[in-house]
Amino acid sequence: MQKLRATQPDLVFYGATNFPDSIQVLQKVKEFGVKTHIQGVGAWLVTPEYVKTVGKELLDNIQSVVAAHPLKGQEELVKKFVQRTGEPFMTQDPLCSYAHVWLIKEAAEQAKSADPKAIRDALAKIDLTTGPAASTLSPGRIRFDERGRRIGAVPLIVQWQNGEPFTVVPVNLATRPVVWHK
Repeated sequence: MQKLRATQPDLVFYGATNFPDSIQVLQKVKEFGVKTHIQGVGAWLVTPEYVKTVGKELLDNIQSVVAAHPLKGQEELVKKFVQRTGEPFMTQDPLCSYAHVWLIKEAAEQAKSADPKAIRDALAKIDLTTGPAASTLSPGRIRFDERGRRIGAVPLIVQWQNGEPFTVVPVNLATRPVVWHK
């Protein structure tokens, strides 16, 4: 931490992998007056628990690469989620759950069966470009390769701004522009 404070680099790649460790690091960042932009990886870094634990001031400008986060055009979905759950914002986990339910529904309809194997086979062949599942996950198309991995999935960068995480990259799907403070 002393070296970070002394050099104040433009960017620090943040590799903590769990909540308790990351809280400790973030508290030390504040204690030592480090004003460096932080780039992390993982949806665990953009949850409501962080605001409750360290406060929104410490989180401002921290970014994380995630698989899913609310995108431009999903404001109504997020509003309904917040109203229904009481959570302050929507994160990757409920967003993916929402998309996955719609994806399974589409696969079941294509399979014309409730048989799990038929649904799995339909899912392996699915190629969605419309509907709730496709519009929920970036870049708006869902299909899988022979190993079951999503083809063309686009990672997102989410940035904390005033106590809430917003999608900032890719720009065409962003809910807010990226902010760079020094």
